[in-house]
Amino acid sequence: MKVTPLYKLNRIHHGLPHTCRCLFVQLCLAMATACWIGHATLAHAAQSETMFGAEAFPDGQPIGGGRGYSAGPSKENASHRVDSLKSLQEALAAARAGEVVWIESGSTIDFTGARLKIPENVTLAGDRGQGDSAGPLLYARHTGSEYFVQMQTGARLTGVRVQGSNPLLKDIDTEANDPSGYAVDCCNAEVDNCEISQFQRGGVAMFRDCSRSLIHHNFIHDIGAYPILLGNGTGDGHVIEGNRIEWAWHAVASNGSRGSGCLVRNNEFRRMERPAKFDPAGNDSPNWCLDIHSNEGGPTKPDRPKTRQLIVERNTFLADARIKIGDGSELLKKMGLYPKHDIYVGAGKEMATKVEIRGNLFLMHEKSCGFHPFKPYGQAIRLVGLRGHPKLPDDPGSANGTWQVVVEDNRFSGAR
Repeated sequence: MKVTPLYKLNRIHHGLPHTCRCLFVQLCLAMATACWIGHATLAHAAQSETMFGAEAFPDGQPIGGGRGYSAGPSKENASHRVDSLKSLQEALAAARAGEVVWIESGSTIDFTGARLKIPENVTLAGDRGQGDSAGPLLYARHTGSEYFVQMQTGARLTGVRVQGSNPLLKDIDTEANDPSGYAVDCCNAEVDNCEISQFQRGGVAMFRDCSRSLIHHNFIHDIGAYPILLGNGTGDGHVIEGNRIEWAWHAVASNGSRGSGCLVRNNEFRRMERPAKFDPAGNDSPNWCLDIHSNEGGPTKPDRPKTRQLIVERNTFLADARIKIGDGSELLKKMGLYPKHDIYVGAGKEMATKVEIRGNLFLMHEKSCGFHPFKPYGQAIRLVGLRGHPKLPDDPGSANGTWQVVVEDNRFSGAR
């Protein structure tokens, strides 16, 4: 086994008391030393003036889209205007590359039992965020593992709401949930300025033959499992940015297969209460926001290289005020702080894993320092199999891959 971490740890920012800061510095030094001893390379990060979190690098568009979003197409440039399921299906069937199909403001279209297929290089658009518009609503009651909106290469879905029939997260324990279903199957396409909610299995999913999708400035919430999913065989050119995601199981999940990866930047991730139905016995630890599963590195279709990557830049990780898990529950309730792994990368057998984490704001419980190895650092980030990260009971088997890791210019704070 060869584990080669490339650490950049010299600028970790914090808002912790002096005692915790000292412990944290000792912890980082101990971890860096442990990495260096075991045939590893230790590199120093360049000093820089850094801002933190999702709002640190504004692009002129609101996080989560909605009011003020100005990067969508205009109604005047649309080739087709629709307000019913029949007219929408006909327009999508007739649309040609470069054309825009516009859903009229205020429309509610129930497409239960149907699938909407957006052809290559065609845009399906609405007016979410223009004035007071919430955007036209596409609604479906799902009955199985379906993908309700299927996007072909170069397609775009923008300015609409896509809503399933699953209960809200807060109601899942008291109402029957629907079978698994995904809102959008996005293959080398773009989803922006949409509100996606109430699907049991997933919001936006990317699978085989999908290498470069752009998911940005969406509000994704009340999804049972995976607001954004990178499935088996997907590539590593995906960009996830400017979204506001409320989650209870994961926010972004990947099965960690060969050749997979994504750039995650300028998002706001809000941890919500996990329904008791997800863990009836109450024995499971809380889930992770960004979750790259451990993977045995088996062949994929199409065949991918034995590499994985996760780049995490300028995101804000926080918790809803209703969260009451772990130590310091009162502070969690009042301040939206949460002491648990926000980024988890599982072992990759015989794969080279690249992880870069910089400029993020982790709003954590300040009392989480000093009572357990790798707090607060390890409570935010867990890299399984990387030398220097102690083995925990929930770790998988031994990892015999290589790591290239940069962790720099992050802020771990009890205040926003």
